[in-house]
Amino acid sequence: MHRTATDMKRARTGDQKAARRRAILDAADRHFAEAGFEGFSMARVGRLAGVAKGTLYLYFETREDVLLALTLDKLAAWADALLDDPDAAPSDESFAAAFHAAAWRDPALMPLLSRLDSVIEHNVSTGILIEAKSAMSDLFLGLADGLADRLGLTPAQALDALTSLGALLLGAAQADLGPDLDGCELPADVRRMTEAFASESLFITNACRILRGIRAGH
Repeated sequence: MHRTATDMKRARTGDQKAARRRAILDAADRHFAEAGFEGFSMARVGRLAGVAKGTLYLYFETREDVLLALTLDKLAAWADALLDDPDAAPSDESFAAAFHAAAWRDPALMPLLSRLDSVIEHNVSTGILIEAKSAMSDLFLGLADGLADRLGLTPAQALDALTSLGALLLGAAQADLGPDLDGCELPADVRRMTEAFASESLFITNACRILRGIRAGH
């Protein structure tokens, strides 16, 4: 990839640095869509963003630092989509379906979240991790405030619901993150089992139970 004169200039102002960081994250998003988690490399991100390796490391200390920032971006987009979805009400079933659909709208979000606690967060500095946790906390607090009335919950109950549903979503998603068997000839018992553990139906059923339990104070 040939860098233009503009690409070669050092970012000096705050706006220029923010634009350079955004360009790197956009390149990381494209690269992750092509290569996935295992194939993700800083060298490729730098080439796609049109920045030298040394410049790339001025903005992100590690590969996982980039992936953590990308995860935060995608979580924010998921929260916005959920808040803006008119189908995320009035029933628990419709909200649970909207919650699940918003999470899978971006195919990179769940693969990133599935590795967040186990890999990504272990390979960033403590300072970066604390900043990320603070940003996630602010995101979920804002989302809880925005959804509380819609769900018939207090903001504290809505936050409890969101964290519980997030954990449920990650657990249910494991079936969808495994090998794709669509189009395969499957024995009847195997097909029944895969359908029973399909993440959407599993999530919606148990999400409704969680919401009812929180309202009941259990």
